[in-house]
Amino acid sequence: MKNIIYASIYLLLFGVLSSCTGDKTNPVTQAQPLSQTLIYQKPGLVDSIIGTCSTFLVRTFYLDTLDFSQFTAGKFEKSAFTDGDLSEIKIYYLNAGTAVTLFSLQGLNQINSAEATEFPSPGIKTTYFMQVKLYSSICTGNYFYIRLSDVKIFGLK
Repeated sequence: MKNIIYASIYLLLFGVLSSCTGDKTNPVTQAQPLSQTLIYQKPGLVDSIIGTCSTFLVRTFYLDTLDFSQFTAGKFEKSAFTDGDLSEIKIYYLNAGTAVTLFSLQGLNQINSAEATEFPSPGIKTTYFMQVKLYSSICTGNYFYIRLSDVKIFGLK
């Protein structure tokens, strides 16, 4: 009986060890992270808007001429907070007089999120603008806020 137990343990260990040192000719490949290049940075406070529930405030800023022609995507990082549920942060450019939105962050979850926002590259070098909107669907009698700071835009290859 002892021999059967030892033989079972031996076979079990042999099976485990042989599966760990098995065929390595087909390793799992991992996706390589995209390389990123900083193409715009505005440290510190970019905008801060305060208003009441009846306020619909929109401010538009000239960012810069940014070149996305070498990149397949872009990434937007920021520090932001709002308590206005219909607030928005948008980056856009003009094409033949029409605004083309690069991306838009809307509402509490997207604006207050610490996650970076990735967007497809427009593939052009042009002038870009940022729009910050404060708006809320409810009226509490208190002030509402939107604050944007430490903006970074990266090009991703």
